[in-house]
Amino acid sequence: MSGRPPMPPGTWGKISVTRTKTGTYQAEARYALFSGRVAKQRARAHSESAARTALIQKLQALKGSDVGDGELTPQRSIAELAAFWLKEKEVDNNVSANSLRAYRSVVNNQVLPAIGQRRIADCRTSVIDRVIKDRAATGADVTKLRNALHQMFGVAVRHDAIPANPVKEVARISRPRKEITYLDLEQVNQVRALIDTEMKRKRPGPRMSADLRDIVDLMLATGCRIGEAAGFIYPEIDLSSETPTLTVSGTIVTETGKGTFRQPWTKSDAGYRTLFLPPFAVDILMRRMIESPANRNGAVFTTRNGTWRQVSNWERLWNRVVDGTAYDWVTFHTFRKSVATLIDQTVDSKAAQAQLGHANEDITLEHYIHKAKVAPDLTDYLERFRPPITPKT
Repeated sequence: MSGRPPMPPGTWGKISVTRTKTGTYQAEARYALFSGRVAKQRARAHSESAARTALIQKLQALKGSDVGDGELTPQRSIAELAAFWLKEKEVDNNVSANSLRAYRSVVNNQVLPAIGQRRIADCRTSVIDRVIKDRAATGADVTKLRNALHQMFGVAVRHDAIPANPVKEVARISRPRKEITYLDLEQVNQVRALIDTEMKRKRPGPRMSADLRDIVDLMLATGCRIGEAAGFIYPEIDLSSETPTLTVSGTIVTETGKGTFRQPWTKSDAGYRTLFLPPFAVDILMRRMIESPANRNGAVFTTRNGTWRQVSNWERLWNRVVDGTAYDWVTFHTFRKSVATLIDQTVDSKAAQAQLGHANEDITLEHYIHKAKVAPDLTDYLERFRPPITPKT
């Protein structure tokens, strides 16, 4: 004859209630601990029903607390869940230091002030929906908050702390579509003229070199991000072939304690790409290869000491050029959007996606290409509404 089947951890058996010698009531049940061991749990009250209720509450609380420090349960706080999630991110080699810093910022400034002390079990969809909507009501973008919460509760689901991710059913916040700003060919040349003017300007200290003009032109020739362009290296540039190419395989980052260096991977897998170079880009790279002193990194752009230049340093140079002009709205990212728009207008959006290194064509269409939606040619059908010819009298 087979024995009684073992109780699953977190469950309890039949509750029995007895009256004690002092006149109170004691409820008792066998409870299966997380370790698998079964132990009796008891609760007392002044009535039979109150004792039973007290024991059930004790067992439910025990279900969430009977684990080690490294386990997630429904009774853990959101602050503990956030810490658990961030630890996972810290050991993930695919998460850059900048991304990790951004995650911590969202947790510390948005998640913890709103629901940090709540229990995981208490954070139903309605709670998360309110958190996101309250944030959106301030006019802030909630994309990063929603993404962080979705990942955090995804961890909770994987650890069986909750049955489903409450963020999945949160209502989407509709935002007015931002106008995509870009430069046409005439405006590009006007911006180049601003750079040339700044290069010739007499001011204390060393005069601005041709670096800024060259990196802007190479961004226009490739559609690369400023961090990618600042990290171009000659070993990945082939100028001798019939169709010269440049491979984008890294980006410049600055980290506390590490300084500025070239990270040997791009923002996404799709960002690792080889691009064909137009002749004007080949001319720039050939000139720099001849005129610039060699450096240990094989870098196209360096500081005067031969080290990597911070992206923030490039941005300061750029602000010197456009501040106080009609083009003070232009950023390095504007060049990337200009490339995407030109390629879309002359080829198609799929080609623009490949050039920019986006994993998804929708990203290119929504955020980088300036275009009005073109309706199908229905003129033959609409012509039916032509008013009838009134006969001349």
